[in-house]
Amino acid sequence: MTTNGPFHKLAEISGRGDSKAMHKLLQCAMSEDEARLVVELPISTKELAAKFNTDEIAVQESLLHLAQRGIVAPKEDGIFYFNQIPAILHDNMFSSLPEHIPDGLDQAWISMYDGEKYWKDLAEMYDGFEAPILRVIPAEKSVSTDIQLLPQESMTQIIETHQDMITVRNCCCRNSVKRCHHPLNVCTQFGARAEYDLFRGSGRKVSADEAVSIGLTGVGAGLMPTVTNISVPENLEFICYCCGCACLVLEPALKEGNLPKVLSPSRFEAKINYEACNGCRHCVPRCQVGAIEMKPIPGHDTIKAVLDPDKCVGCGVCDLACNPGAITMELVRQPEFIPEAIADESIVHL
Repeated sequence: MTTNGPFHKLAEISGRGDSKAMHKLLQCAMSEDEARLVVELPISTKELAAKFNTDEIAVQESLLHLAQRGIVAPKEDGIFYFNQIPAILHDNMFSSLPEHIPDGLDQAWISMYDGEKYWKDLAEMYDGFEAPILRVIPAEKSVSTDIQLLPQESMTQIIETHQDMITVRNCCCRNSVKRCHHPLNVCTQFGARAEYDLFRGSGRKVSADEAVSIGLTGVGAGLMPTVTNISVPENLEFICYCCGCACLVLEPALKEGNLPKVLSPSRFEAKINYEACNGCRHCVPRCQVGAIEMKPIPGHDTIKAVLDPDKCVGCGVCDLACNPGAITMELVRQPEFIPEAIADESIVHL
């Protein structure tokens, strides 16, 4: 492992200078010449061209190619910067179009995530949060029509708030580890995040109606919708459709047992009617946080679905899978449960 080249410098900037897997990840992601450019960021394209005695247009093209791969991003003033935090670099690289994800990048990521236990670093980071940075929003069809959802907890209303700029892109988490067969092209971005998608070609602009349809596809496939844990709909920049087997937030927290540190539940909680439950088990694999188990219940001949309320995050996905209608979603928290802002909000913004 070379200790004085551009890849080592970039690994050091990312806080993983001694990581062989991080070096491999960077070497898969870009050429050495590109790495020399990235090391100099943030800097204007004019200054970068002068530093390397080359044409500014050529520099701009190189940075665009790097942006297409999720390695760099532009600031408002046109100066590019390196997506140096490994988790953010991961999100942008693996949400790129397939042709912009180099061969071997997924294996390099897994070597760092599993082999070097980067997942544990993430879980430890989550443990330091003052408040959960993400919040579950309920699958709307799981909520009784008698209950009016708040604008910040309604998938439809959140999407309609951002109808002027919406993109959909591949899920970076499932794209990088390939541990499940849940849908990929469902993660929805709004505002500046959507504009970044369009700039680098990683996302497709969609209408509000199509975004809602995509969301229904996601929850119908068992994915859990999440947003930033704040109560101002205009400031919600995405809806992710997460699974516990791949999500870079859920999976480390579930392994470490500190999910409440990073994920706030919705205002709802699932309730199971044992009389109606027929023991079909369809709800169990739909629960992304392992809150439902099949257990014998005194007075019943068949095993029943049993909910652990301490684990339930109120997504309602189990309700959608319950053919006998044994699961209902009950409102258990007041509107004030959703904070106006959180101290660690910046981590979920680009």
